[in-house]
Amino acid sequence: MANVDRLRRAKGLTVGELLSRAGMTKSYYQSRAGFSLPYNTNDLEALAGALGVSPEELASPETAPRVEMRVPAAPLASRVRRLILARGATSDELLAHLDGIDPAAADSARTLLADGATSVVLDEEVLRLITQWGDVPTEYLTDYTDAAVTDRTDAELDLRDAMREAGASSIRFRALGEMSPDALRAIAQSLRNRPPAT
Repeated sequence: MANVDRLRRAKGLTVGELLSRAGMTKSYYQSRAGFSLPYNTNDLEALAGALGVSPEELASPETAPRVEMRVPAAPLASRVRRLILARGATSDELLAHLDGIDPAAADSARTLLADGATSVVLDEEVLRLITQWGDVPTEYLTDYTDAAVTDRTDAELDLRDAMREAGASSIRFRALGEMSPDALRAIAQSLRNRPPAT
C-alpha cells in the first residue's frame, strides 16, 4: 500500500484518478488498503497499469525510492495530535513507538510536532507509520486535501473518543464497514447522550 501511494504521488495522481484508471471503486480499494481483504493478481495488474509500472515493481516496495514531501506543519501536526488523543496516548508514546521502528522516523515526527514551523520536509514513510499506529487510512496524513477521507476519518475518531468515554478499551474501525461519516457521528452522539451507568 505504501508503494501504491508513493507511486501515485510521484505520478501526480489523486486517489480518485488512480481508482478511475484502475477501474476500482473507492470501497473496494479501501477494503484492500485497510488490509481487511487482500489484493489479487488482477488488482495488482490494474493498479500497475494505472500507475505505468510493472506488477513486479508495484509489489516490491523495498525497491521503491523513498519519497520526501514538504508539508504544512500546523494542519498535519494537528491531525497527528488528534490521532494521539484518539488512542488515549501521549506524544512520547508515539515517538517511542516510532523510535523502536526507525529512530529517524521518530526525529521527523518530533520535528513535525514541534511548535513554530510553518512547513517541514518529511519522508512519506513517517506519515505511513503514524497512520498505522493510529489505525487510520494512510491518506489521512499523506493526502490531507482529500475531503472525503478527512471527513470519514474524523467521524471515526469522534466515535473512538465516544467509545473510550463510555468505557470501551479498543475498537478496530475496519469492522465498521462503509458507514457514512454522519452515521458514525450519530452513534458517537448517542453514546455521549446515554444515561450514566448505575
